[in-house]
Amino acid sequence: MQKQILSIIIWLFSAWMLTAQMSYSIQGKVLDHENKVLDLALVSLTMDQVDSSMKSDYTDQDGSFNFTSVAEGKYILQVRFFGFQSLLKPINVSGQNLQLTLEPIQLQIDSKPLEAVTVTAKVPYIERKMDRTVVNVDALISNAGSNTLEALELAPGITLNHDGGIQLKGRSGVMVYIDDKPTYLSGVELENYLKSIPASTVKQIEIMTNPPAKYEAAGNAGVINIITKRNKELGFHGNTVLSIQQGQYTRSNNSLNLSFNKNKISVYANINAGLRNSFQDLNINRYYKDDSNIRSSSFSQNSYILKDGRSANAKLGLDYYINENTVIGISGRGLINPSGDLTTNTAFIKDAQSSILRRVNAENKTESEFDNATFNIYFKRQLDTMGSFLTMDADYVKYNSTSEQVFNNFIYNSNSILEYQDRINGAIPSNIQIYAAKLDFSKPLNKTSKFEAGLKSAYTETDNEAKYSNTVDGTTLPDYNLSNRFLYNEWIHAAYLNYSKSFGKIELQLGLRAETTKLNGHQLGNVEKPDTSFTRTYSNLFPTFYASWHMDSKDHHVLGFSFGRRIDRPFFQDLNPFISPLDKFTFYAGNPNLLPTYSNNFSLSHSYKNYLNTSLNYSRTIDGINETLEIRDSIYYSRPGNIANNHAISLSVDANTMVNKWLRINLYAELGHQIFESALYTEQLQSEGTYYVFSLNNNFQLGKGWNADLRGNYQSDFVYAQLLIKSFGTLNFAIQKKIFKDKGSLKLSISDILYTRRSDGIINNLRNTDADWNSRLDTRAASLAFTYRFGKSTSNKLKHTGSGSESEQNRVKG
Repeated sequence: MQKQILSIIIWLFSAWMLTAQMSYSIQGKVLDHENKVLDLALVSLTMDQVDSSMKSDYTDQDGSFNFTSVAEGKYILQVRFFGFQSLLKPINVSGQNLQLTLEPIQLQIDSKPLEAVTVTAKVPYIERKMDRTVVNVDALISNAGSNTLEALELAPGITLNHDGGIQLKGRSGVMVYIDDKPTYLSGVELENYLKSIPASTVKQIEIMTNPPAKYEAAGNAGVINIITKRNKELGFHGNTVLSIQQGQYTRSNNSLNLSFNKNKISVYANINAGLRNSFQDLNINRYYKDDSNIRSSSFSQNSYILKDGRSANAKLGLDYYINENTVIGISGRGLINPSGDLTTNTAFIKDAQSSILRRVNAENKTESEFDNATFNIYFKRQLDTMGSFLTMDADYVKYNSTSEQVFNNFIYNSNSILEYQDRINGAIPSNIQIYAAKLDFSKPLNKTSKFEAGLKSAYTETDNEAKYSNTVDGTTLPDYNLSNRFLYNEWIHAAYLNYSKSFGKIELQLGLRAETTKLNGHQLGNVEKPDTSFTRTYSNLFPTFYASWHMDSKDHHVLGFSFGRRIDRPFFQDLNPFISPLDKFTFYAGNPNLLPTYSNNFSLSHSYKNYLNTSLNYSRTIDGINETLEIRDSIYYSRPGNIANNHAISLSVDANTMVNKWLRINLYAELGHQIFESALYTEQLQSEGTYYVFSLNNNFQLGKGWNADLRGNYQSDFVYAQLLIKSFGTLNFAIQKKIFKDKGSLKLSISDILYTRRSDGIINNLRNTDADWNSRLDTRAASLAFTYRFGKSTSNKLKHTGSGSESEQNRVKG
């Protein structure tokens, strides 16, 4: 066996040596008519053959571009930039010089009038890079009129669990960023926040199972970075999206994006508003048994939850270009999100013969408001002509939320005679403040290598209070079992180094991030409950490694490998030990003993012509934080716990190809297996299962401005710790017509046509109890969306057209 392995290694090394000898690189720089560098010019390299593949890239801030792993042959180099004449240049790649440096390429002003010029290009839905997968949201027309959470669910490898949580390749623990900055949110708050952002404002979704060292180490399953749109064309531009969606209830997502770029000033604004009305029809069943495993009683509950929500958010930013090398910027974002839930419960408690012992009727009402303000100021300096940069950022983020709860409960005996009634009132204010600062340095060492380093500090303080009272027979008293106040603060300091190098057909990237965390929690208690506090400090190193091998001279086969160590810190809400009610028989409690979760993630990938991609992923997680479920005295308690060591392995395949000139298909399939092992209250958790996910999108180009999408997806039964999530599927259709000389479009779509997007499951490992749930959601709906672009361009060029504040901002864990 050792000889066989050695022979394979020698063969692979020999093959690499042979192919590496035929690998060329082409580099150059793009200038404008005044010999100033052009950032974000599109450079394409095409072999002068019918069956050739094409390389495309955008120029960097210094106007440079670089194509590696280029085979010997004749090529056509095309350079395009808005407002300038396109340029075609023939290139002959041959000889002993493996590094071809072109003379600077100068573009001339386009003589055509620039007003109302429309530039269109068909981008692929999915793009692969060494350290991430990029999803171009607009490439899927069914995203128009939807919200960002719905667009995420359509992305490859991303699923939503039964309570709206985001999973990546079957794993929880995903950190979500917007424009390279953290949302600082989790659970329902993150779900509602993403629902408030129209998908029309999103340019790309970056999916990173092993993020580079520059990114926060938090997020065991990886990082999802949502990049919003920002128009960098010169002059005044804007676009608007108006949409309405009708299911059983009405929803709407509307947006207005504006930008003005001229001389040293760049101003941009994004304004969004919407309605979110929906329902959930939820059934919960619990079957209690004695120690002989014989059913002794049962509990069944139906909850009809009517949800209404409104949202308005806006972002305003200003960049000022001091000179060609220096820019400062400031931006602010605000969000107002009032919502309400009205839940009507009917529950039956039955004996072993299914005779009704008690009937409980309840009406629960919650009125909430969630507000956010985010401010950022940054400074960016280009240090040399090689493209070295120094960037400094400072952030202040504030979240305020209030929730007013009323639970009215009525308990009837077997003869339907009222025996007991009470009312629980709750007021839950919450305040979060985050202060963060970071410094990033990036320096290309030469044409094939780059060094990056950075520092970051973030301080988070939270104040959460719960004030409950109980009214029985007209007498209202404080409920000290449910009332509490929890104060929490956390410091995180981090530093990172990152180095990347290209060796012909081999590309390597190595990174190391160090983080230290100090946290303090103080539960103030009340007249019946003593106060408690805790303090913890821990430091860790998080290495990352990436390698890619362009295996053949035509660059048809690319093999990649990556490794990363990750951490999941407990959410501060989960550290609060007090109990809060969801209804009369269901309570949520925190856990102050939660420890951080660590995982080691490995990924091996192969890409064929960049349209057939295969990925094998393995992860081992220690002390995984999951929801734990316990039945005690017929009451259902949900709390987080370090309940499982988890092994997860998955194999995924995605393909993107043109079947003919009018049909393009995107296919994604994933096969995975999960294993969970842990002690759990009085039980031993030992669960495992195999799952599979399949999705197929068909894009039809119908001609004369018409196109359509037909998409179907299916997920099998899925084991996750104590839960078995039952299978579900969806079928969606969308058709679009371009209007107003391609400046606008109308789109009609229908989601979940067959009404099969259910949310059902089974709860395992409950002592002497079997439990399950099933629910219907407002997922079948018809949507109508109108989009329109407007604006006027000028020939004045910005002194600097870099990526601005958003593309340089890093995230910090709060």
